[in-house]
Amino acid sequence: MNEMPSIHQKRLAIDEQICALLCQRKELSAHTKDSPTDKMMKEWAQKYGFDDTFLAMIFSVIKSEKYYQSRVEPVGFRQYIPVLQSQEVGDRIYTVSYVRQYENASVVQLLIDWDDEEDSYQDIRQRLNRHYLGLFIDQHYECHHTGASGSDQHESNRYVVTPPLPDDIQGLSFIFTEYKDMFEEKPTGLTVTMHC
Repeated sequence: MNEMPSIHQKRLAIDEQICALLCQRKELSAHTKDSPTDKMMKEWAQKYGFDDTFLAMIFSVIKSEKYYQSRVEPVGFRQYIPVLQSQEVGDRIYTVSYVRQYENASVVQLLIDWDDEEDSYQDIRQRLNRHYLGLFIDQHYECHHTGASGSDQHESNRYVVTPPLPDDIQGLSFIFTEYKDMFEEKPTGLTVTMHC
């Protein structure tokens, strides 16, 4: 006759179910950063006997999962893939010239150029309050912004994409979305899409 599983084994089974549910949620939330509302969390906290602040903290950690992943450093350069796509939005032109292919990743570089004839106080304050540009290709790719640099009338943003993009990128789209924060929770409304 089989023995009843120990309490420890039952807890481990529940812990594994939690991991499976987190994985399902991640797949369903591929390019969205939605979370339960405060009202929902208060209702769940009361229903399941938790503090609503505790639940808010858990959902906050779930949203930031990508910041806990180890970063891939591109190694083994293979080739350049021409993209040669530009889009003008307002007074700026956004350009992706090429993709650098590596054995373990791809690197996408977004160039932003503008004509800035006069530096008013408003323009300087806007530049100090920089926004973050996130990249999304599709749910199969992780895109990590690895930095931005620039000078007057020019900015360059670099993204490491894993797994590597295919050598034939025809049919892919690079969707750059501007956010007020690096957690990609507060979009400004600006989206630039480059179709390959």
